[in-house]
Amino acid sequence: MLLHRRHGLTIGCALLALSLLAAGCGCGRRGGQYGGVDQLRQTRLSFAPETRKATCHVVAEVENTGTLPVREAMVTATLKSKGGTRRGSNNAFLKDVQPGEKRILYMTVTTHGSFHRVELSFHDPNQRNRSGDAKEAAGAE
Repeated sequence: MLLHRRHGLTIGCALLALSLLAAGCGCGRRGGQYGGVDQLRQTRLSFAPETRKATCHVVAEVENTGTLPVREAMVTATLKSKGGTRRGSNNAFLKDVQPGEKRILYMTVTTHGSFHRVELSFHDPNQRNRSGDAKEAAGAE
């Protein structure tokens, strides 16, 4: 009988510990909070124009420098001329970027004339759609 009580107590303690551990695992996101796209930073950027096809291949590394995960972000690569005129753009989407995590993006942008540089910008796709700018949010030129 004493042996049964000890095992019952041990099993009860183990179940309690597992319950607390499971509850603690759900707290990793701080109650479901997410950070904004302002936590994302471009850490590397390179591009390779392909003049015969009027395209530019863009490779970028993006890092979440914040303390919260970023649920979703739209990354826009924009080709610019020396004078700052837009010569083409394309979008890529990131989902669930954890704090400190780095992601590599690959994009192909159709060029509309010669360009001098590539700029990356970060947007919340849900806010862009609400503003009525569906053409740009969809990645259309």
